Amino acid sequence: MSNRAKLVIISLLVALGTWFYLTPYIAVRGMKSAAETKDAAKLSSYVNFPALRSSLKASFRAKLAANAARSGQQGFFGTLGAAIQVAFVNPVIETLYVNPMIDTYVTPRSLARMMKGENPQSGKAHPKSKPVEPDYFMAYESFDRFVVNVKKKGSSQKPVGLVFNREGLFSWKLSALRLPI
Repeated sequence: MSNRAKLVIISLLVALGTWFYLTPYIAVRGMKSAAETKDAAKLSSYVNFPALRSSLKASFRAKLAANAARSGQQGFFGTLGAAIQVAFVNPVIETLYVNPMIDTYVTPRSLARMMKGENPQSGKAHPKSKPVEPDYFMAYESFDRFVVNVKKKGSSQKPVGLVFNREGLFSWKLSALRLPI
């Protein structure tokens, strides 16, 4: 094999590796562009809605369990109350409030309304305010997981984590949110 053929093969491998590495950044850029242009169909192509709903429900379930555990640290009656809360109250709260709320807010239509500054349920616009460019921090967590942490510029709040999972070799979809709750 000639030196020129080796150079071409190495160049192609480097280009393919670079493309492979950059695919989640390209997906995030496409999603951000879809949000800015209020293109709900394009935005929804970057979202795995069943996985996103499941992730949010698990987050709320964990928060309810943590609240029950905290109340269980108050002696026997606190422990008894926490057990009752976990066994009976939390499933009712989840069924009546959490699941419908998540199912309502995590839809392409609701995302489109939120992108327009409207309430996801009523469609009424929020008063226009000067948009603040958020701070982004993007990084691979593993070969198949990429996280974008977003927070208001200069804020001391914990960031919201947008978790993307690889689908196939070059495609990424938003599949979980890490909320600072």
